[in-house]
Amino acid sequence: MNTEVGPELTTNWGAAATEPVPLVVLSLDSHSAEETRAIGRRLAAGLFPGQVIALQGTLGAGKTTLVQGIAAALGISGRVTSPTFTLVNEYRSPAGFRLIHAHTYRLDEDRALAQLEAETFGLDETLESSRDVVLVEWAERVAPLLPADHLLIRLEPGLEPDERSITMSAFGPRSAEVLAVLNSSCA
Repeated sequence: MNTEVGPELTTNWGAAATEPVPLVVLSLDSHSAEETRAIGRRLAAGLFPGQVIALQGTLGAGKTTLVQGIAAALGISGRVTSPTFTLVNEYRSPAGFRLIHAHTYRLDEDRALAQLEAETFGLDETLESSRDVVLVEWAERVAPLLPADHLLIRLEPGLEPDERSITMSAFGPRSAEVLAVLNSSCA
């Protein structure tokens, strides 16, 4: 696993902009599904109830694979699958909080309509929960619902079939702490 984080780790503390600017960006490369799961396991070490993770990437980019690693590290022993057709899967961690895995691919591509659809199954309330860890695949469709402090993870296929480029952007201080824990585990 390539975890060259030195020059890839950037910070934007105090950046002034009208659009949200990530406080910290961390880029990692994965060369297999197992490496992607391992990154998820490391990421889980810094997670806390109330954390929201927005996942972006094309079909087959490895979003659910990353979630599987996170779930395993949180002690969730059940099978973790993509909620493509159910929209939301919930898992109970041994620590007592829920891991909520939402999938918004089937919502309308228009953000305003997708937001309304997401509200019909309570995604807006779920994203406001301080008791759960929430992961949202295809999060760009419900971006207006995301809290100001969230972690955005983009997965992009590489040149080889199992290769992935994973870029994590922390929007907010708590999410920046999550990346600091991950970065220290990659050193």
